[in-house]
Amino acid sequence: MTGPRLPTSSVLMTPPLLAILAFGLAPLTIVVVWSFWSWDPLTYWIKPDLSLAGYAAILEAGRWTVIVSTLVKALGTALLCLLIAYPTAYAVHFLAGRRLSIILLALITIPFFTSYLIRSFSWRLVLGRTGVLNTWLQDWGITHAPLEWLLFSNFAVVVGLVASYLPFATFPLLLSMRRVDPTFLAAAQDLGAGFWKSLTSILLPLTMSGIFAGFLFVFVMVVGSSTEVQMLGGAGASIVSVMINDVMRVANYPLAFAISTIVLVVIFGLVLIGNRIFGLASLFEDQSQ
Repeated sequence: MTGPRLPTSSVLMTPPLLAILAFGLAPLTIVVVWSFWSWDPLTYWIKPDLSLAGYAAILEAGRWTVIVSTLVKALGTALLCLLIAYPTAYAVHFLAGRRLSIILLALITIPFFTSYLIRSFSWRLVLGRTGVLNTWLQDWGITHAPLEWLLFSNFAVVVGLVASYLPFATFPLLLSMRRVDPTFLAAAQDLGAGFWKSLTSILLPLTMSGIFAGFLFVFVMVVGSSTEVQMLGGAGASIVSVMINDVMRVANYPLAFAISTIVLVVIFGLVLIGNRIFGLASLFEDQSQ
């Protein structure tokens, strides 16, 4: 007597694929299609007339400058997060014991129990004119007046972004390091390789997928963020998400979707490049096979 027949892999894959198509691909397709429609200022709505007016409007009113500035902020924040996250992940995986590693991971994730608004506002208390940092600098005699550029500046925005999205770089790196066969590092040490030689010749190449995954996660999160910029960048600061929100207030959907389409193209391009050069998909492969 045979047991119950197990469903095939295609049957098991159908529900998640349908969910991805319905909640992921379909909205993105609408965004791209509507970006080529026209906006009717009389009805404050869109009409299905093929037009590139939305993309042409990006070049007006400094919108292109905001997009470039956003991509630069995302690039800088992602690189800074990697510089901090890599030694952090190394310490958690290779240096800390089990109990200490749990404590370190908890310290990394605990800030996410609060909202982005609270975390961003806390940096205003640290970087402000009468904040903790300016007070310490003056008490120690390093400065004689508050440093104005600490708050409501690009510096403050980047600090807030790094603090907010550092875990998104740390955990992919930790995952990639756990996939490294420890015998490779042991063999390198037996052959006389020092720490830096083992790091650059073995560990870094084997964790490139995690490095790029962390970079990509932070990059995407920064491009879509707004709270840190509004709270720490001052009245004149802007970012793509804030610009899209301003455009949506006047119901100019083709322009908003054109901006979103450009960002999507950049992000999907990064994903393709990362998978081609750094083997991004290998981070999620089954090691037992």
